[in-house]
Amino acid sequence: MIGRLFRLAPRLMELQELGARQYGLGFARGRALWALRESGPVLMRTLSQALGVSPRTVTDLVDALEADGWVTRSPHPTDRRATIIALTTSAEAVLARLDLSYRSLAYALVGDVAPADLRRMRAVIGQLEDRLDESVAKSVATFEAGSSAPLPGRTGGRPPAPGGRQRRVAD
Repeated sequence: MIGRLFRLAPRLMELQELGARQYGLGFARGRALWALRESGPVLMRTLSQALGVSPRTVTDLVDALEADGWVTRSPHPTDRRATIIALTTSAEAVLARLDLSYRSLAYALVGDVAPADLRRMRAVIGQLEDRLDESVAKSVATFEAGSSAPLPGRTGGRPPAPGGRQRRVAD
């Protein structure tokens, strides 16, 4: 069953990104714009926290979004050190069109699924979300702990040194 989820996830992401690519939005830009759409105008540091990125990263992101006409910056009315970030009206219009497209896709996928099945689907997806980070961390740790066997094409499980030479353990 996990194999089916792995096959489904990239297909869903491809559909999600289709509209965003049409407007020149990558994952990070789209994520920032959707966060702003959900929250409304926010302080730069609030956006940084919502996205889980450093203030420097969000500054670079906002610089690019502002240069392309997606967001505006304005001073905070009472704190001269703070900057408020907001969507432009054209960005709001694009996001509304994308939202409608995503909602249409959702309806096409699950519009005729029985309400009880939808509730169960939401519950199961919620359980998967809750368990995902911890389960992946455990799996990675278990895999890495047992990785003393050489990887295919490598000697001793260590990546080759630049130029194809095998690195010594002391490297």
